[in-house]
Amino acid sequence: MKPAWLREAVEASGLPPPATYPHDLSADATMSLRVRPVGLRGLSSELVRQWLAKRGREVAIGYHRAMHGCMVAWEGKGLVFFDENDPPEVRRFAIAHELGHFFLDHLLPRRRALDFFGEGIRNVLDQKRPATREESLTAVLEGVPIGVQIHLMDRGPTGDIGKGTIARSEMRADRLALEWLAPSTHARQVMQDGPQDTQEQRLAAYFGLPLERAETYARILRGEQGRSRFSIVSFLGEEPG
Repeated sequence: MKPAWLREAVEASGLPPPATYPHDLSADATMSLRVRPVGLRGLSSELVRQWLAKRGREVAIGYHRAMHGCMVAWEGKGLVFFDENDPPEVRRFAIAHELGHFFLDHLLPRRRALDFFGEGIRNVLDQKRPATREESLTAVLEGVPIGVQIHLMDRGPTGDIGKGTIARSEMRADRLALEWLAPSTHARQVMQDGPQDTQEQRLAAYFGLPLERAETYARILRGEQGRSRFSIVSFLGEEPG
């Protein structure tokens, strides 16, 4: 059973379900989410900074390293950078992961703030005026991005994503990316149609996922299926952590 937040996010994103597999999200993102994918060879944070600077947008990026993906968002629109040198399955997941961050960490909080305050708050979100004292004291603005927002797909070789708030954000972006690329209902069917000891390999091959992501997804789906029988977690529609 999918968590409630995931069902709501998939519906609210407006991205259509895949018609074929493997499925790339680039065209869907451009049409539905006002996001432009940008491929660069040898992607790094410095290369992203230079690309933006050449187009008149100076953005400070705190450290320089190679990476698989990067999201830069402002005013409800964004750019998703990916490394053209990566294998297709790595590019596919990197784009979906950064789109997950764009939607969950940028667009959705903006929508909630606009729904609560109305259009008058837009200039605050776009950093064109400071928030009033009353606006600042409202919990709705907590966690809402102001101005330009940057996310780097920054992970160690083991896929470690740390702990706490950052880990929760990363796990949710991963889970939404996987749901977009390999809807759980279909993914479970692929897992069931064959030996248990090759489930991860079948997920990777069918949906065009990196093997380590397919292994993670298989564990997630088994866990969600186990919780669906009954637990307080599934009853409340929440994740652990």
